[in-house]
Amino acid sequence: MDTFSASEESIGEVREIRFSFSDTGERVPGMLWLPKDLTGDMLPLVLLQHPGMGSKEDYFVRDVAVRWAARGWACAGIDAPLHGDRERHDPMALFRERERYPAIAAQFAREITATIDHLAAHYPIDLRRLAYVGYSLGSMLGVPAVGRDGRFKAAAFCLVGEGGLVGSVLEDASPVKGLAHTAVRIVGKVSDEIVPRAATEALYAALPGKKDIAWLPGGHFEIGPDVVRAADEWLRAEL
Repeated sequence: MDTFSASEESIGEVREIRFSFSDTGERVPGMLWLPKDLTGDMLPLVLLQHPGMGSKEDYFVRDVAVRWAARGWACAGIDAPLHGDRERHDPMALFRERERYPAIAAQFAREITATIDHLAAHYPIDLRRLAYVGYSLGSMLGVPAVGRDGRFKAAAFCLVGEGGLVGSVLEDASPVKGLAHTAVRIVGKVSDEIVPRAATEALYAALPGKKDIAWLPGGHFEIGPDVVRAADEWLRAEL
């Protein structure tokens, strides 16, 4: 039985599709943006993931996705566990319940794989051209998810380091080892007051495949056009 459901509307040159599915144990809400005029070609799929306390409708997800879809990419984002339109909305739980980090990271990884599979079953998605962009929490969850899925061609992980939801990069079971075939750009902030520079550099050093690191001015909460541009430039080159 197909658990996927969707509704659609047009926004200028873009189709905006709200979808959800429940085959991973919890109803997962998401959004997909496609060019309005499809030519029959298969499209690269870029997953954009919001920071902590946010949702799939954040500027960093929705507004950026609309722009990128207008130029020919399929873009999607889901609400992370405990965020957005989830049945249990409690973003602060991630601060109170750190012992749940491995379970939350594993849940999100399953959901990202399921998201890709559902979208590819219903829309013209090129599974050879998958990319991921995450901001803060979106990257902390994204490193394990992308590493465990194994199909991503490129990723830009912004404002992230080892530890926490990413886990130790030194462990034998570290999901970072699954990134060998993913071209990864790490985007850091030179005055990040949340993620120590040493943690970001440790994550970067552990990446096993093609990689790049971009340091931008400002602090952790300054997610602006410079961060989006750094991610965009990497994906344009690698997709």
